[in-house]
Amino acid sequence: MLNMVVTQRVNAGMEKEFEALAKQMAANTVAQDKGCVRYEWYRAETPQTYILIESWTDMAAVEAHLKADHFVALWPKLTACVPEKFSAVRMTPID
Repeated sequence: MLNMVVTQRVNAGMEKEFEALAKQMAANTVAQDKGCVRYEWYRAETPQTYILIESWTDMAAVEAHLKADHFVALWPKLTACVPEKFSAVRMTPID
């Protein structure tokens, strides 16, 4: 299992657009991407900041997601809403 937390800042005034795109990305990912266990966007307390919590069966599933038609179509629209690249942290459960 591969678990990640992704943090993304959004340009001021573009929050609604980003949220609509993020919702669309999440719905498409859960419905279409084999190996997706969890893919949920959250609005953080910090203004203009969003958190994505995602879980995948393996790295191959993540790589397939990044090449999926729905991802490729939405990615440029999402990145147009942001001032900088996201930060991602891979998490490992404590046994």
